[in-house]
Amino acid sequence: MWTGQASGQGIRMAPEFLPLDVGNLWRYNVVDDAGEQVGTLEYRITEFSIVDGASFYVFDRFPFSPALDVNRPVGVRYDTENRQFIWFDGTDQADLFPSLGASAEVLETDENGLPFRAMFRFDSMVLTLQRGVGVAQAGFRTADGIRVAQLAAARVAGDVVGSLDPPRAAPSADPEPLEVADATGETTDPGDVAPELTVEAVEESETHRFVLTVRNPSDQLMPFDFTSSQTHDFVVADPVTGAEVWRWSGRRFFSQVVRSEAVRALGEWTFEGEWNYRDNDLNEVEPGVYEVRGVLTAETPIESPPVQFEVR
Repeated sequence: MWTGQASGQGIRMAPEFLPLDVGNLWRYNVVDDAGEQVGTLEYRITEFSIVDGASFYVFDRFPFSPALDVNRPVGVRYDTENRQFIWFDGTDQADLFPSLGASAEVLETDENGLPFRAMFRFDSMVLTLQRGVGVAQAGFRTADGIRVAQLAAARVAGDVVGSLDPPRAAPSADPEPLEVADATGETTDPGDVAPELTVEAVEESETHRFVLTVRNPSDQLMPFDFTSSQTHDFVVADPVTGAEVWRWSGRRFFSQVVRSEAVRALGEWTFEGEWNYRDNDLNEVEPGVYEVRGVLTAETPIESPPVQFEVR
């Protein structure tokens, strides 16, 4: 779905990396290099237009293209033949993400091995795009120093990620349990039924492959809230002392984005990770017995029971 390549004019990617639909909206918190919030940023798709037979979605602004004035409306379309996004300002058009001086890297794949998150580096900014969401994080230089825009909320294809309402005062009492409607209109309280987590350690050539399964044993949707693009983790420990030896997420980058996902009724999620027998400091570990736990990294993390395995 995404080639990881730059063409002669623009960077190739699948259309899902920038969802185009009237009403889509993105809202960001902007922080400085010390992590302090210094502002907010918002843009949306306001209308659909056809120009000379080409379909364009009009953004009220699009601040994350090196080729555009950040404060002007612009039309954007997806070129299926060249697998590139094109901008149009009523007179000129060109690639939204030009390849000159740019590089692209896949950060995370889904369970089918298809790109899920990708990073694009330009001379003036670094973008992290997530399939089905759009720009999840952007870093750019300003006269006041480095700024990072972190996705705080979005409305994409009718689905809302995060809160699009103005901040409200904290409630004086405990809030009501979250209820999510399923396809039949029925609801489920996520506290009613616990997910079933299991982890498997599969020995392979010079590695162990870990498989985490998250199963919904109920007949209704089971929702989870996440505070980043990370969904799972694996933790290897010494079974005698309990000391952590290695963590799958230890040297990985995850964009900070609030989102909600749900396991379908009687369905399951499966995640995999591979360990090459090096600890968190990249030192080779001694042969012996270790244990691994799988973690669903929801807002309230949930761990699987540990499973022991042997490193030969």
